[in-house]
Amino acid sequence: MSIGRRLIDLARAELNSLLDRAAEAGADDDDDRDTRRRGGGGVEDASQLSDKELAEEIERRRQAAARGGRRATPPRSSSAPPPRRTAAGDDAIRKAYAALEIPAGSDFATVRQAYRKLMRKYHPDLHAGRPDKQRAATDVAQRLTEAYKTLDKHLRR
Repeated sequence: MSIGRRLIDLARAELNSLLDRAAEAGADDDDDRDTRRRGGGGVEDASQLSDKELAEEIERRRQAAARGGRRATPPRSSSAPPPRRTAAGDDAIRKAYAALEIPAGSDFATVRQAYRKLMRKYHPDLHAGRPDKQRAATDVAQRLTEAYKTLDKHLRR
């Protein structure tokens, strides 16, 4: 995978996170019915959308948020406990897992293995002599290191 492709994948992963938050913040019932009619039960994976569809989806969600369309939450029965919030629900943690291309909630051994594999692939020293690729590799390496440190703090506390 080229460095440019890696940067695009990171951007799409962050976009998926934004789409998830937009869906949680609420789109009105018509938007939910449109999504179900297209075959999706919820938020679509941004990597499966074309650039045009992605732009349309972002604009549609932006307009829904501007209209103030909040979904009505169904009333919870008093006997059911509230849903547990996990640390994997934290936005920074989700972004860190996405940057390392591993599922949220993975253990530290998996995080370390993914970090090392990606650093072997995108280390700036491997691209010496090509300034543009070295700059891109440095950016990717910094993002990977930041994600690793975030997950290290989260998983080892």
